Amino acid sequence: MKSIISKYYGLIPLLMLLSFFGYQSISFPIHDFANYYFGGQFLVEGHFTSLCYFPFEFNKAIADAGYTGIFVSYAPNTPFLALIFAPFSLLPIWISKIIFNSLSIFAFLYSIQKLSSFYQIKSIYLLLIPIVFFIPIRNEILFGQLYFLLFFLLSESWMAYQKNNLKTSACYLAIAILLKIFPALLLLFPLFTKQFRYLLYVAGFGLFFLSVSVFFSGFEIWQYFLTAILSKASNGEISEAYVSNYQSMFMFLKELLIYEPTLNRATFYNSPAIFHALLLLFKSTLLVFGFFITRKASNFLLVLSYWILVMVLVSPYGSTYTLILLLFPYFGLIQSDCSKTKKIVALLLIFLANNLPTTIFLKYPFPFSYLRLFVLMLLLTLILRHFHKHLNYKITGIVALASAFLAFTFTKRETSYSQYFLEKESPILIYDYQVKAQRLTYSYWNDNGENKISIPFNYSNAKPLELKENQIFHNGILLISDSGHKRKPLLIDGKYILYLSDYDRGIGFYTLRKVMVNTTDDE
Repeated sequence: MKSIISKYYGLIPLLMLLSFFGYQSISFPIHDFANYYFGGQFLVEGHFTSLCYFPFEFNKAIADAGYTGIFVSYAPNTPFLALIFAPFSLLPIWISKIIFNSLSIFAFLYSIQKLSSFYQIKSIYLLLIPIVFFIPIRNEILFGQLYFLLFFLLSESWMAYQKNNLKTSACYLAIAILLKIFPALLLLFPLFTKQFRYLLYVAGFGLFFLSVSVFFSGFEIWQYFLTAILSKASNGEISEAYVSNYQSMFMFLKELLIYEPTLNRATFYNSPAIFHALLLLFKSTLLVFGFFITRKASNFLLVLSYWILVMVLVSPYGSTYTLILLLFPYFGLIQSDCSKTKKIVALLLIFLANNLPTTIFLKYPFPFSYLRLFVLMLLLTLILRHFHKHLNYKITGIVALASAFLAFTFTKRETSYSQYFLEKESPILIYDYQVKAQRLTYSYWNDNGENKISIPFNYSNAKPLELKENQIFHNGILLISDSGHKRKPLLIDGKYILYLSDYDRGIGFYTLRKVMVNTTDDE
């Protein structure tokens, strides 16, 4: 018994913290876990279709099944996730969450122990994990998220890769990609090191698991995910148009450079072209730096840490539980030959990134509302400083500037002449409305289910317009054409068109928009 305690004492505080939040999660609201559970349940019941990606349809189906106090959105999760959670959906939801959290906690502890043993991490650094990663650990368990599982898959894949067990590694990585897509960025490591056989293994396992998913869910929903959901998610369109809570470079540049008269009036300079150019400049710089680091550096754990951090930074959306993945940079930096001062700075930066209170700094004016992003950028700078001898700044600059120029010149930038009809504080999901007796009544969905608000609305005539192939027509003439899904267009007094749209928002997160008729001629 003493030998076991002496061997694993570094994990005891982490085990205690995980157990504490595991117990708290029993009485905590179901929260994000409902996404996965009901995706699996609808798959088992045979009605897991593309409609599940529309939040009103998804939440209404949950409410119709007798559940209350739940408001979730299945996007941008993959259809494969529903297959993984199908067995959990056979149990009552609260029991299912307990079991899933228990399995996740075990997998997380197992991975931490194996990584620390594999890289001979000192116990003192294991003792610090509950402090440095307090908020991500808490939210992961209470919300019923799956980043413990993702951490397990990525760590097992990496250790197998280091042991040259390429098939095992490829299998774990393929599952991780099918769960969350963004781990596909890690394929750049074997690509840059010319491990083409490994890439073929990943592709093979990926196609196999994809085929299993298609067999159970059908091809239609996968086609819809790849053609509609993935493109919106890559543009940060998960719920609302501007979400500083994501703390991503995408949202930072969007707030900086894309003006919106209702939601984002205080832009530094309104230029979608510069936005796309700077975004590609940022991504291409990290990509080229990663190429030189991967090709020349010998500390492979720190190289992986770089790619994990890049994976977090280039994602257009983020969350506190995503930061669980910063455990790779945490281990990579403390295991490296950095000076003690740099290691202390790195630990402080990771602690701040994980535990900065978003409820406080999100109240700050832009750009101070992006403190977590700035901390992550400082952490990236610290890692790049360690690799500076391997970097070719001249080639990186040429490639990055060329990419930015091409983005500025050729990137297709969609223009919508419509505007939000309601103010910024409008509900996140308006799914229906009607105009009657000088009143506009709109229906919206939240944790309490269906709700209605009625406001004064002066008008003389409201004429329904034709909606064909998701575009608005009048007398056979196309009036409004953009990528947003549209519902219930009305021509109000012949002056403007009022309609529901999810343009620049998460799929199915409709809100009321309007466009003046005299501007539609320019479209």
